[in-house]
Amino acid sequence: MAGHSSVKILSGFAWTMLCMNDLLLFIGDLGPFFIVLALIGPELGVAISQAHVSTISICIYLNDATNLHQSSYLFIIEQKGVRK
Repeated sequence: MAGHSSVKILSGFAWTMLCMNDLLLFIGDLGPFFIVLALIGPELGVAISQAHVSTISICIYLNDATNLHQSSYLFIIEQKGVRK
């Protein structure tokens, strides 16, 4: 949440500097612009890793929900059959 907020604040600041007509202020706009670009990379990395973890968690949950833990149940039955 803090990363999103800082990118939004800095991009608004950079946009305001860009919309001013003074050449000196336009040159000063490059600093916030590059800072925004530098912050977008880690934000994108965090978003990709969160999507990956969520996808893996959902796949594990769906696998357990559809298979109803049959593999462990069959393993117990096979162990009881071997003991007889």
